[in-house]
Amino acid sequence: MGFKYRKLSKTLATGHSIYRDAQFQIIFELVGIMSLNTPILSIDCKKKERLGNLYREGKSYSTAPIPVFDHDYHYLSEGRVIPHGIYDLHRNEGYLSIGGSSETAGFIADNLFWWWDNFGIHNYPDAKLMLILCDAGGGNDHRHHAFKKQMLSLARKIGIDIIICHYPPYSSKWNPIEHRLFCHVNKAMQGVVFSDYNIVKELISKTSTDTGLKVHVRLNLKEYKTGIKTDKKEVDYNRIQFNKKIPHLSYRIAA
Repeated sequence: MGFKYRKLSKTLATGHSIYRDAQFQIIFELVGIMSLNTPILSIDCKKKERLGNLYREGKSYSTAPIPVFDHDYHYLSEGRVIPHGIYDLHRNEGYLSIGGSSETAGFIADNLFWWWDNFGIHNYPDAKLMLILCDAGGGNDHRHHAFKKQMLSLARKIGIDIIICHYPPYSSKWNPIEHRLFCHVNKAMQGVVFSDYNIVKELISKTSTDTGLKVHVRLNLKEYKTGIKTDKKEVDYNRIQFNKKIPHLSYRIAA
């Protein structure tokens, strides 16, 4: 009769962007022309979790039932878990920074510098630029001056140009990090109580796949304040070259 045991499928778009097809073409062309000496990074902030003896979806092996609170009230939480991910498309490697404060442009920039200083500069010693694929909202919102200011600072610090390509609104599921890293991290984290940050770090570090995915994890528990406004005058637009077709979603930042 055609019946199968199925999960709900998230395929209905909640909106549409008029720039979708054109922006996807720009991303496709850029990824295609980048050499193996140029890092292509897909970045995003994974679903935020809570520390504490709270219920989490999934199952895990244990010798006895694992008791947790019967309600998930916010006041029972002992902290926030904010995993920000960086996925290297060339090397099939993931890099996650576990924060406990807020998802801000500064948080993202610090995590990218950590990647470059500890991995990128060694894996891509001849790199002249870097391509970053990211969503259009959150800490890397294309409308916010703060993100551009932080990327300008990062480019100058690492000494190479950075090309930023934002996926259009309602298209974030096509960001490679979603189906090449985060889905596997979810499996490694399921059904376990997040009693402290080290437990979260240990679980994520165990993420692997048959295709050789490797994941590097660190704790970044620095306090990042929200609500700090960045004026347009603080952004050096002379160092930003915008794409002629879709300037607000694609641009190059000079070192």
